[in-house]
Parts: sequence; C-alpha cells; structure tokens
Amino acid sequence: SKYKNEFTPDVIFCRGGFEEYDVVLNRFPNAFKIYYGAGSRFLPRHKFKNYDLILQDSPQQLAESLKKFPNAQSSLFIKPAIDHMFKPIDCEKEFDIVFPANGKQESFKGHSFVFKNLPKKYSCLNLGNSGSLNPPSHIKRKRVLKTNMPENLQRAKVGIVCCSASVDSCPRVIPEMIACNIPVVVFSETRFWQEKYITSETGILSNSKNFWNDVDYVLNNLEKFNPRSYYEKELSLSVASKFIREKIEQLKK
Repeated sequence: SKYKNEFTPDVIFCRGGFEEYDVVLNRFPNAFKIYYGAGSRFLPRHKFKNYDLILQDSPQQLAESLKKFPNAQSSLFIKPAIDHMFKPIDCEKEFDIVFPANGKQESFKGHSFVFKNLPKKYSCLNLGNSGSLNPPSHIKRKRVLKTNMPENLQRAKVGIVCCSASVDSCPRVIPEMIACNIPVVVFSETRFWQEKYITSETGILSNSKNFWNDVDYVLNNLEKFNPRSYYEKELSLSVASKFIREKIEQLKK
C-alpha cells in the first residue's frame, strides 16, 4: 500500500462531517471513530456511518441520534471554551449587557428580539459583524477578533443568548462567557444541555415574556453567581478530555 509508512491513528475525531473525510475514515478500519457535528450537521450525513461514538449538544439531538444510529454509542457532550483565553480579567464594566452574536446570522441569533425589545435603561454591547438590522442607540455594535473576545465580553456585567432552536446548538458563547465569570440569561428554546450549563451558579433560563425581568434580577444580584468556579468543575477542557478518554476506554473493552 502507498500508505504503509504513514501515521496510523488509534482514534479519529471527525468534526463537522464533511464528505472529503470519508476516504480517511475508511482507510483506518481499526481506529476508534468519534463524530461531533453540532448545529445543522449534528448527524453523520455522508456515506461513512460506522462511528463508535456520536457526540451531541442537546437532549433533542441525542434522541434523534439514538433513533437513527442505534448501533453506535451516542452521548451528550460539553463544549468547553479555550481555557487559556477565556478567563476572568480585572477590567471596568462599561455595559450592563453583552450580546455576542453575528449579524450575518441574525435570522436565528435573536437580533430582532434584542434590538426591538431591549429596555432603554440598559446599555448593551453587541459583539459581532453587521447584518440587515441596525441596533438602536443604546446598543453599541463592535466586530472583534476571536483573540479579543474575552476582554470585550468582560466589559459587561451580564451576557445574553437569544438563539432560536431551528439551526444553532450550544452556542459557544455560553461556555465562553461562563468561563469569563459572566453570568448568563439564555432563551430556554436554545438547543443545548441546559441543566449542565445553567445552574444557580451560572445564570438563568428564560423566555421572551420574562427575559428582561430575569436580566434585571441577575444585574441586581451579581454576588449570587459564581460562573468561573462552576466552569472549572464541570465545563473545562480537562473535564471534556477526561470524558472522551473514559468513553473510549469503556467502549473499546
């Protein structure tokens, strides 16, 4: 074989499920194969389907995965932040709220709800690129590089996530804000492992009717939340890697 001298993996982690991955997956029949697609690609969608472990962001996606791939082990999985980047820093809180969401994805990120309904008593920083909707005067929009996200997230006291359930799953900004010690208020319709991420230490699950009341509660009770402590115990990179190692060991027996 022309591949006889190449690296032979014990584990292949397939992120996203793109068609060009199939040739590699088929080349190494003895490798333990993990699929993690997330979002609209949460299920394997091309010819290769023989995965040992399929990871999912939410209970809704897990149920579908178990139904469609009964011969594979499917499991919920945490999506950690980049620990060495997303960590608390000492900085001035210039805004009440941070809304990290790209305008190019405004159809499912909640821009319409936030721009139309944010009470004027709040100052808000929208981190992301522009879309077709323009923010009102009490919302400042700023586009930043990933490397500058931690310091900009922490210019605010509370983070909000208002995604619809139609496309997105476990928006990465949820663990990123929690890692930065920012309590969050999240739409309950957002597809993610809700009870794992949202606890009495990290924030509140809400809905469109009660959202701003819940934001107000968090703003007035910041001392009751301790997101970073919870992140280190339950959501960190070390926790995620330990989970995968243990799953591999368990399933290879």
